[in-house]
Amino acid sequence: MDRGRILIFGESKESSFELRNMFDNHRFELEIALNKDVGKTVLSTRMMNLIVMHSETINEESTEFFSYLTGQGVSLPLMVCGEDADNCREKIDYEGTVACFDKPYPVADVLDYLADL
Repeated sequence: MDRGRILIFGESKESSFELRNMFDNHRFELEIALNKDVGKTVLSTRMMNLIVMHSETINEESTEFFSYLTGQGVSLPLMVCGEDADNCREKIDYEGTVACFDKPYPVADVLDYLADL
Protein backbone atom coordinates (compact mmCIF):
# COMPACT_ATOMS: atom_id res chain seq x y z
CA MET A 1 0.00 0.00 0.00
CA ASP A 2 1.72 3.12 -1.18
CA ARG A 3 0.32 6.49 -0.09
CA GLY A 4 -2.79 4.85 1.32
CA ARG A 5 -5.37 6.20 3.71
CA ILE A 6 -5.21 4.92 7.27
CA LEU A 7 -7.90 5.29 9.94
CA ILE A 8 -6.34 5.28 13.42
CA PHE A 9 -8.31 4.48 16.59
CA GLY A 10 -6.90 5.22 20.01
CA GLU A 11 -8.62 5.33 23.36
CA SER A 12 -6.78 8.56 24.16
CA LYS A 13 -4.90 11.30 22.35
CA GLU A 14 -1.65 9.79 23.59
CA SER A 15 -2.30 6.32 22.16
CA SER A 16 -3.62 7.80 18.91
CA PHE A 17 -0.56 10.00 18.48
CA GLU A 18 1.69 7.06 19.39
CA LEU A 19 0.27 5.19 16.40
CA ARG A 20 0.26 8.26 14.17
CA ASN A 21 3.94 8.85 14.86
CA MET A 22 4.75 5.40 13.52
CA PHE A 23 3.26 6.34 10.12
CA ASP A 24 4.35 9.99 9.96
CA ASN A 25 6.93 10.75 7.30
CA HIS A 26 5.90 7.70 5.25
CA ARG A 27 3.49 9.45 2.86
CA PHE A 28 0.27 8.00 4.27
CA GLU A 29 -2.90 10.02 4.67
CA LEU A 30 -4.00 9.64 8.28
CA GLU A 31 -7.39 10.11 9.94
CA ILE A 32 -7.60 9.87 13.73
CA ALA A 33 -10.77 8.84 15.57
CA LEU A 34 -10.95 8.93 19.36
CA ASN A 35 -14.18 6.94 19.41
CA LYS A 36 -16.05 4.41 17.30
CA ASP A 37 -18.80 6.83 16.19
CA VAL A 38 -16.24 9.18 14.65
CA GLY A 39 -14.64 6.17 12.98
CA LYS A 40 -17.99 5.12 11.50
CA THR A 41 -18.49 8.63 10.14
CA VAL A 42 -15.04 8.65 8.56
CA LEU A 43 -15.62 5.23 6.99
CA SER A 44 -19.00 6.29 5.61
CA THR A 45 -17.62 9.45 4.00
CA ARG A 46 -14.08 8.52 2.90
CA MET A 47 -12.46 5.54 1.26
CA MET A 48 -9.81 4.11 3.57
CA ASN A 49 -7.21 1.39 2.93
CA LEU A 50 -6.48 0.25 6.47
CA ILE A 51 -7.85 0.46 10.01
CA VAL A 52 -5.30 0.65 12.82
CA MET A 53 -6.52 0.20 16.39
CA HIS A 54 -4.57 0.52 19.61
CA SER A 55 -4.91 -2.64 21.69
CA GLU A 56 -6.60 -0.65 24.48
CA THR A 57 -9.59 -0.04 22.16
CA ILE A 58 -10.33 -3.76 21.83
CA ASN A 59 -13.19 -4.22 24.28
CA GLU A 60 -16.94 -4.95 24.34
CA GLU A 61 -17.65 -1.70 22.48
CA SER A 62 -15.39 -2.79 19.63
CA THR A 63 -17.57 -5.89 19.10
CA GLU A 64 -20.40 -3.57 18.05
CA PHE A 65 -18.00 -1.70 15.78
CA PHE A 66 -16.90 -4.92 14.06
CA SER A 67 -20.57 -5.89 13.62
CA TYR A 68 -21.15 -2.49 12.01
CA LEU A 69 -18.26 -3.08 9.60
CA THR A 70 -19.62 -6.49 8.65
CA GLY A 71 -23.11 -5.07 8.16
CA GLN A 72 -21.72 -2.37 5.87
CA GLY A 73 -19.70 -4.90 3.88
CA VAL A 74 -16.41 -3.34 4.98
CA SER A 75 -13.53 -5.81 5.05
CA LEU A 76 -10.51 -3.52 5.20
CA PRO A 77 -7.30 -4.94 6.64
CA LEU A 78 -7.10 -4.34 10.39
CA MET A 79 -3.90 -3.76 12.32
CA VAL A 80 -3.87 -3.93 16.13
CA CYS A 81 -0.87 -2.35 17.85
CA GLY A 82 0.01 -1.95 21.50
CA GLU A 83 0.66 -3.84 24.68
CA ASP A 84 -0.45 -7.46 24.42
CA ALA A 85 -1.77 -6.94 20.86
CA ASP A 86 -1.29 -10.61 19.95
CA ASN A 87 -3.73 -11.64 22.69
CA CYS A 88 -6.34 -9.23 21.29
CA ARG A 89 -6.67 -11.34 18.15
CA GLU A 90 -8.94 -13.89 19.86
CA LYS A 91 -11.28 -11.09 21.01
CA ILE A 92 -11.79 -9.80 17.46
CA ASP A 93 -14.71 -11.12 15.42
CA TYR A 94 -13.89 -9.58 12.06
CA GLU A 95 -14.05 -10.91 8.52
CA GLY A 96 -11.08 -8.92 7.19
CA THR A 97 -7.38 -9.61 7.58
CA VAL A 98 -6.04 -8.94 11.09
CA ALA A 99 -2.36 -8.27 11.88
CA CYS A 100 -1.07 -7.66 15.41
CA PHE A 101 2.10 -5.88 16.50
CA ASP A 102 3.19 -5.72 20.14
CA LYS A 103 5.11 -2.88 21.75
CA PRO A 104 7.87 -1.94 21.24
CA TYR A 105 6.71 -1.56 17.67
CA PRO A 106 8.79 -3.31 15.04
CA VAL A 107 8.47 -0.34 12.67
CA ALA A 108 10.34 -2.06 9.83
CA ASP A 109 7.97 -5.07 10.05
CA VAL A 110 4.93 -2.78 10.17
CA LEU A 111 6.10 -0.91 7.07
CA ASP A 112 6.82 -4.21 5.28
CA TYR A 113 3.30 -5.35 6.12
CA LEU A 114 1.88 -2.12 4.69
CA ALA A 115 3.96 -2.48 1.54
CA ASP A 116 2.43 -5.94 1.00
CA LEU A 117 -1.15 -4.66 1.19
